[in-house]
Amino acid sequence: MEKLSLLLFSNSEFLTLLCFTFVILIIGYFLYKLDYFKAENHHSILSLILMMIIYSVISFWKLGSTTFPTTTWQPTAEKQQITFDFGKSEKFDAIYTIYGEGDTNSNPSAYQIGTNNIHLYASNDLQEWTRIAILKQGNIYTYAIEQGNWQYRYIKLVDLSENSSLSEIGFRKEDHTGFLPISILRDKQKDGPYPGSLLIDEQDKLVLSPTYYDQAYFDEIYHVRNAWEIANGQYMYANVHPLLGTNIIALSIHLFGMTPFAWRLPGAIAGVLMLPVLYGILKLLLKRDELSLIGSFLLAADFMHITTSRIATLEPFSILFILCSFYWMLKYCMSNFYTLPMQKGILYLLLSGIFMGISISAKWTGCYAAVGLAIMLFTNWIQRYLEYKKDKKAHSQFFQILLKTMLLCVIFFIIIPITIYCISYIPDQIFRNEPWSIANVWKQAQQMYFYHVNLNATHPYQSTWFQWVFDLRPMWYYVGTVGNVFHTISCFSNPLLTWAGVPAILYTTYCALFKKDTVAWYIVVGYFSGLLPWIIYVHRIVFAYHFYPTSLFTIIAIVYCIYHLKEHKYHFIVPVYLALYLGLFILFLPVTTGFGTTIQFAKFLAWLPGWYFG
Repeated sequence: MEKLSLLLFSNSEFLTLLCFTFVILIIGYFLYKLDYFKAENHHSILSLILMMIIYSVISFWKLGSTTFPTTTWQPTAEKQQITFDFGKSEKFDAIYTIYGEGDTNSNPSAYQIGTNNIHLYASNDLQEWTRIAILKQGNIYTYAIEQGNWQYRYIKLVDLSENSSLSEIGFRKEDHTGFLPISILRDKQKDGPYPGSLLIDEQDKLVLSPTYYDQAYFDEIYHVRNAWEIANGQYMYANVHPLLGTNIIALSIHLFGMTPFAWRLPGAIAGVLMLPVLYGILKLLLKRDELSLIGSFLLAADFMHITTSRIATLEPFSILFILCSFYWMLKYCMSNFYTLPMQKGILYLLLSGIFMGISISAKWTGCYAAVGLAIMLFTNWIQRYLEYKKDKKAHSQFFQILLKTMLLCVIFFIIIPITIYCISYIPDQIFRNEPWSIANVWKQAQQMYFYHVNLNATHPYQSTWFQWVFDLRPMWYYVGTVGNVFHTISCFSNPLLTWAGVPAILYTTYCALFKKDTVAWYIVVGYFSGLLPWIIYVHRIVFAYHFYPTSLFTIIAIVYCIYHLKEHKYHFIVPVYLALYLGLFILFLPVTTGFGTTIQFAKFLAWLPGWYFG
């Protein structure tokens, strides 16, 4: 078992995965007990639980290391120097450095972060010194490796900036078997709060061949930094996104430590939880267990879902809560307005409003979904009004119920979401020496808005909404090589999701507009409330992962079409489609998760001109 766990999970994650599987079983037990899932549906629920477990195994496999250098040195004096000693003249061919954020609260003028103009000198006699490296800024929580061929006994670090920070430094042996043993020879600040020993106290946590598994990549350098600041009560640099999702990552860091596994754990859990929520949505819409399972399967085998769930960004939280708000709105809209007890209807709307507020507090894409919820609600009321006009006597209480509901919706969809948004900032220090206040939340929201509106940047892997819909331009997150193993991570949809999704959404739109199909209408509203803002309103640089919320409704549209196919002679297409869909998921796993492959295979998978994996 030890060899098996080492092979599959590098040992460190095996116990964690077993614990998480236990959590999934507990969730499944409560799903099983809900009245909503009647006895005849037990096989479907067990199938859903099995799907969640299998997906969890893939999602948690090589998710991130459980060790990471965390103690951080920072200068306390101008031009501070630290001298290291190998004990004798040693050969080394690489210098490894990695930095985290220092104590920014102690620095009134700037952020305490980065290797800002740190020079390394070497000597064999402490008399003649040769500069061997200038540490480059690089990215936070990411290894920087300076290559060369040197033989010295002493190393002197000279920091020319008081704003630097450095977590660990290591010198690789010439034979690449490890790092040279090293000690501190001179350090004038050794009795201060940040002695030079902090630079070499975690040598066992340095990794000779780091990959995504051992360090931050892509936007983790921003979100994880903010999460660390929250977890440690530090003044933040945060003017891009709201902070509820970051608070969730911070909680994981606080509980499990500052490691790649800890900062990716919440997003991976959110990715698993989306499967039963989508199942519930499809069950409400189509009333068929097997179709609900197909929808959860399409999500579990989607490239973008697995990739985005395994990186510490905000999308998994925002989209999970968008789905939850959509679910409760559907519960309300698909109930009988006149026979549904008012208390139940109010509860459904309250829960929808709460989850809407949480989704917006995680990322502003929740605002787009909020527009969709409003359209669903108002069209539902219009539909009920038309029913009232046809039979006023039977529906005599219509206006009384509607007025009460509308007044409560002001609380549920305006006051409560604003309250949740403001409260989510309480753990955060977004302005130096200023306590939490509604005024500061508003000021930060203004900064965020103007940042996004005025952003004028380009990126080699930027894309447009048209490219998302047809899966033409993946977002390349990471690349690295260890020996002959090539690690690469790209974010894009399963091609059979997007390519089938275009005709599916066209057909669903046709059914909504011309056949007056209410189910199709709700799907179309969800789809276009996620996509249209990127077409009409957002004109800055965007990437493939912005399609993620819309991809969920693409799946729902595909399942809606499968529902209609099953009523015709073309139903044999469905198992063929699902088999090919799963086959592509497995085929592309090496380039969507970073598990490792050969560069030749990665290049083979670049089937379209815009696809590039290394």
